[in-house]
Amino acid sequence: MIEQYLLENYEKGEPIFLSDLCMEGMTEENLRYHLKRMTDDGKISRFAPGIYYCPKTNLLGEKQILSPETVALHKYIRRKGKRVGFYSGYTLANRLGLSTQVPFKEEITSNYAPAQVREIKIKDRTYIIRRPMAEITEENAYVLQLLDCLKDLDKSAEEDMKSCGTILTAFIEQHKITREQVDPLLIYYPLKIYKAIYETGVKYVSA
Repeated sequence: MIEQYLLENYEKGEPIFLSDLCMEGMTEENLRYHLKRMTDDGKISRFAPGIYYCPKTNLLGEKQILSPETVALHKYIRRKGKRVGFYSGYTLANRLGLSTQVPFKEEITSNYAPAQVREIKIKDRTYIIRRPMAEITEENAYVLQLLDCLKDLDKSAEEDMKSCGTILTAFIEQHKITREQVDPLLIYYPLKIYKAIYETGVKYVSA
């Protein structure tokens, strides 16, 4: 029963979080027992306590180990197929080209953050997980990511404000962000964000 459920609901190489499993008539203890049995039988692999996966195989037929990056992505950014987070802080600044610094600890803003700010270890990788200024949804994720970036621009960006504005305007155009989407969310941010918007001169797309 549980084996069929996992085959139907999870791709190979996708993390299976025990906390996400909910099957009628099964307690957490029952689920743990069945997952351990499937692990012992070689049907699934265990990444860490409470985290399992159906491994992919390479061209040689060898099982591929799940990476910490994949676990972080599925736990804090796209959980159960829903958008719940995004990369932020120095990580986002580097990915957008606002900074050349490659952060040692990747930063993620997520609805699933266990505290306001928390350092999380996933195997040999350390992540800084933050709670969002407003709940992240599929519709507002890129808007909140933009506003978070503007909020932290004074400490995370190396480029001058005009160059930052050019980069962020390209981000806005790529994700079709309008002023009508931005304005209602500004109330969740500190006043300094208005200064960043003005100094960068970011331009929104037309509604």
